[in-house]
Amino acid sequence: MESSKQPELDPLPVSSWDNKSFSEYVHRTREELVQLRMKFSLWGALRDVAILPGGMEVWYGDSANGPYYVKISGGPGTLAFDIMCCRADIPRYNCSLAISGDVVQDIEPRPFIDLDDCVDPDLEDCSEEIAKLPLIDVDPEKHFIKNPTYRQEIRNLLQCQGSRFVVQLLGKSMAGELVFDRVKSTLEHSAIFNSNNGRIQNIKRWMLEAIDGVAYLHSQGIVHRDLTAKNILDPVSSPLVICDLQCLNSTFFCRPFEHDGSDLRKFSYASDIFALGAVLWQCCFYNAPLNRYVMLEYAPPPPFRRIFQACTAVCPEERPTLPQLKAMYEAIVIEN
Repeated sequence: MESSKQPELDPLPVSSWDNKSFSEYVHRTREELVQLRMKFSLWGALRDVAILPGGMEVWYGDSANGPYYVKISGGPGTLAFDIMCCRADIPRYNCSLAISGDVVQDIEPRPFIDLDDCVDPDLEDCSEEIAKLPLIDVDPEKHFIKNPTYRQEIRNLLQCQGSRFVVQLLGKSMAGELVFDRVKSTLEHSAIFNSNNGRIQNIKRWMLEAIDGVAYLHSQGIVHRDLTAKNILDPVSSPLVICDLQCLNSTFFCRPFEHDGSDLRKFSYASDIFALGAVLWQCCFYNAPLNRYVMLEYAPPPPFRRIFQACTAVCPEERPTLPQLKAMYEAIVIEN
C-alpha cells in the first residue's frame, strides 16, 4: 500500500512563532470562518453534502418535494469554485441547479435520502465476533458502550490489543454492545479549550502523539480512513489514543482528492497523511471546516502552514511520510 517513491521535500528550516501572534491570528480567522456559514443562505440551510470529482453535490432548504439540489463543479477562477470556497453565492434560490465552471443551468433535483431514516446498507452481522468477547459488568461512570456495526472494526480492535495508541476493547455488555474504558475528552473538545499561553506547544504535542498512533496503525497494515479530531481521544494524563476503527468511509473534509470517486481501493497510507492535515486544521481553528475547499482556502498560520500544505497535497505521492512529518513538527521552535 505504501508507495516506494518518497516525496522530495525542502530541507527543514527551524520554524519559530510566538503564542500571542498565533492565537490572535487563529481567533480572528475562526470568527471569519464562523461568519462564512451565515454569509450565504446555501450553507445556513444545508441538509447534506456529497463529494464529487472536482466538486460537490449540495441539498439545502425544503420544498413540497424535498430539499433543493445543487451540483457544483469547477476549478479555480470559476464561479463554481468560488461558491465552494464561500467567496460567492449561488445565482438563485428555491430551485435546483447545475453549476459547472461559470455555466448555470436549471435541472431536475436529485432525490434526497435522509440517512437518519435509513438503515446503513453496509451494516454487518457481528454476532460471531461478539460471542468470543468476554462479558463486562458495565459501569456507566467507567465504561463507554457502542453498538457493533462492522466485523472489520472488531477485528482491528482485537489486533491492536495492548497498544497504548489505540482505544482498548474490553469486551461485550449483556446486550451485546462493545465496551471500552470511558475517556471524557476528545481531541476536538480539547482543542476548543486550548489556552493562548500554550497553544502552539499543545498543538505540536497533540500532532506528534497522533502521528505515533497512526504509525502504529500502519505498522499493523491498518489505514484508518476517517482521522478527525472527534475520532482521537484525549485522556489528558496520558498520550492521545485513536478510536473508531471501522476503517470504511471518511468524513467529507478529511477525504483526500484521490477518493472523490467510488473506488475505495485507492485508500492508502497517504490518505491518512491528508487526514492528519485536516486534524491539524481542527486543532488550530478549534472547529470543523465547512467543507474541504474552505479548509484548503484557510490554511493554518506558521509555524504549521507548511506542514498543512504538505499533508494536503493533491497528489498522494507528494505528501510526506510519517517520519518526515514527525521531523517537521519536531523542528518547530516556540518563542516566549
